[in-house]
Amino acid sequence: MKFLFILSLLLFVQTISSQAIVRIKDIARLQGVRKNQLIGTGLVIGLNGTGDKTSVTQDMVLNTIRNLGVKLSSTKMSPKNAAAVILTADLPPFTSPGDLINVTVSTMGDASSLAGGILLQAPLKAANGQIYAVAQGSLSLGGGGGAHPTVATIPNGAIVEKEVATQFVQNQVLYYLLKNKDFTTALRVSDIINMTYGENTAKAISAGKIKVNIPYSFQNNPVEFVSLIDHMKVQVDQVAKVIINERTGTVVLGGNVIISPVAIAHKSIIIQVGNQLNKTGTKENLVEVNQGSSITELVNTLNLMGIETQDLIAILQEIKNAGALQASLEII
Repeated sequence: MKFLFILSLLLFVQTISSQAIVRIKDIARLQGVRKNQLIGTGLVIGLNGTGDKTSVTQDMVLNTIRNLGVKLSSTKMSPKNAAAVILTADLPPFTSPGDLINVTVSTMGDASSLAGGILLQAPLKAANGQIYAVAQGSLSLGGGGGAHPTVATIPNGAIVEKEVATQFVQNQVLYYLLKNKDFTTALRVSDIINMTYGENTAKAISAGKIKVNIPYSFQNNPVEFVSLIDHMKVQVDQVAKVIINERTGTVVLGGNVIISPVAIAHKSIIIQVGNQLNKTGTKENLVEVNQGSSITELVNTLNLMGIETQDLIAILQEIKNAGALQASLEII
């Protein structure tokens, strides 16, 4: 538990400065530029007796053999070296025919392991029912294959056969969508664009959407304009938040997490924030933090006292319940 606490302290150093300066391309994406999900079914062969025992897999094996032009004298067989699988993949934007994408392979029957298997050629379809890629290849379970042997991957295992049209310019207008919705950040993005390309070039129309008019000089080359916008830097505002993972004992602190005056007694420890509160503890068990201090300062002080992770989590919850933690508290 102490190890987890020490590991957690690496995350206590604010995960990102509350006033971090970052590129626009790192905090926003263009409307219309998105990936598409693909799905399909397939047959994995070459398993070492760890395949399915279901009739569905037997039918798939028989159909595959027939489609290859082999005449069967019997329809009875035990496909213990084969497995019926579901295939999933993401088709990135701007992908062209001939590009390769990764494929995830998951059993849908009672196969116990996909180790050593080979996926036979299988189409991958989008939600509109059209085929956009074809998958085939040797399966990889990765370094942790023993933990989840019924899920595998095929790196670069599918060939893209059809391109998805990506339209990011609408009537000479771009729309940038913030990954983390925030009114202040949206306004700052529009302000920095206007400072460079003139007033009314950009306008924040919501906490997550910025409208950008393409200047006349770039209307024949919107790609260059997008590249210039992407590399502009903006000051990002961050919501004060504390995230606690009770299962792992990890605590992550965002920026601007301030504690109001409060006194908390937890086991043998007394925590007092604010000088105006009466000192009720001894020097050995009293933790004093100045009013307006950040939660990071409190955590560092508690760490020096050797407090356990679960006690720290309980203290943070008590401070929040007392209304003194000026941040949202999320427990996962």
